[in-house]
Amino acid sequence: MDYTDPHQIIDILGKAAVLNRLDSFRTGHLLTLPTYGQVIMTGDFHGWVENFHKLQWFADLGRCQDRYVILHELIHSNGSPCPDASRVKAQDASCLLLVKAAQWKIDYPDQVHFLLGNHDLAQITNREITKGGAASIANFNQWVVIRFGEKAGGEIIEAIREFLLTLSLAAKCPNRIWMSHSLPTPGAMDNFDFSIFDRQWQLGDMTPRGSVYETVWGRSHSSEQLEELADLLNVDFFIVGHQNQDQGYQTQGDRLIILASDHSRGCLLPIDLSRRYSFNELLARIRFFYDIPNVKIET
Repeated sequence: MDYTDPHQIIDILGKAAVLNRLDSFRTGHLLTLPTYGQVIMTGDFHGWVENFHKLQWFADLGRCQDRYVILHELIHSNGSPCPDASRVKAQDASCLLLVKAAQWKIDYPDQVHFLLGNHDLAQITNREITKGGAASIANFNQWVVIRFGEKAGGEIIEAIREFLLTLSLAAKCPNRIWMSHSLPTPGAMDNFDFSIFDRQWQLGDMTPRGSVYETVWGRSHSSEQLEELADLLNVDFFIVGHQNQDQGYQTQGDRLIILASDHSRGCLLPIDLSRRYSFNELLARIRFFYDIPNVKIET
C-alpha cells in the first residue's frame, strides 16, 4: 500500500472500523471465540513493526483459516520530541503499524481481532499519557501532522480515533481463557460495572474510575482478586499485556500471564481452542519473537 497517500490511509481505517463492528464473534464489546482452531494472543506492540511482521509470518492466516490473532496496544512508540519536519523519521511513526494492522483486518476479517488498550483509550479521550518520559499523544499526533500536513494529518488523526472506538474490550475462549489488555485493580472491584461488556459506553466509563478505564489501566492484581474475577467471568486463566516485561512475560499467581511484544525479547502465546490447559501448559506454549525468522512482509 502507499503510506504517503492520506486518502488511502483514511479509507483503510474506515473499512477496518466497519469490520470491527460487524465482527461475527462479537457481542457488545466482547469477542467469543469458537470451539475449534487456534488463537494467538500477543502483548503490547507500541509501534514495533519487526515483531508484527514476524507475527504475520508465524500466523500464516492465508493457509491456516481457523487461526485467529488478537492484537492490542499498537500505537505510541514515543520517539523524542519532533521540532521540525526534517527529523520526522526519528519520531513516533506507530500510526503506520496501526494502518498495517487495519489492512490485515481487511485481508482476513474473520481472523484478525483487536482489543482496546490504555493508550488507545488515551488517544480517544485526548487525556495525555507519558511513556518513557515522553508525551504519547502529542508526539503521535505531531508525527502524523508533519508527515501528512495539517489538514490531511488532522483527518487521519480523527480516522484513527474513530477506528479505536470500534475495538472490543475483551475476548473469551471456550476453554475458559480470558484475554484483555489488562484487568481492573483490586480496589476498583467494588464499583466495577460488568455491563460495559454488553452496553454502549458513556464518557464516564472511559475516564478515571470508570469501568472501561479501569479494565485497560489496572495493575497489581492479587491472587484473591483473580479468584473472584475468574468466578464472576466463568474462566480459569487471564492473558493480558499493559505492564512492561523486559523478559517478555511474567506471571501473577497461577491465573494471570502478562505478555509483551514491543521489544527484541517480546513474545506471543498460541492456544488451541479445542482443549483445556493447565497454567503450566500455557506457559510452556509461549514463543519468543527472536525464535521466529526475520521476514519482509509486502504491504
